[in-house]
Amino acid sequence: MHIDWNDLQDNWDWVGHIVEAVGIAGVVALIARLFFPIRIALIFGLAFASGHFHGREKRDYEISVHMKPPHLDGHYFWRWGWDGTTDFWPTALVCLALAILVMHWRKKPLQR
Repeated sequence: MHIDWNDLQDNWDWVGHIVEAVGIAGVVALIARLFFPIRIALIFGLAFASGHFHGREKRDYEISVHMKPPHLDGHYFWRWGWDGTTDFWPTALVCLALAILVMHWRKKPLQR
């Protein structure tokens, strides 16, 4: 069986980022679980994973346009390339959806 790695990179890279985000969220949640209830720890992990991808794609954009510090314009999502956008947004949306599911876990939303 021949695996076309270029096809995977071109068309399925976003799936790898989602898997990576879930892994990052799990590790952060395990660490946060030492201090917080499981639902809060999972939400921390998912928020961290989403922030990780935002930071990584922002950095990639800044490097690609040779932006000089302090990199204040790197937060403009609409200036990012298609690759950065397709890496960040699906990952962020999956993290958000999982965080909402965790919030409503056991049919009892988090107390405010």
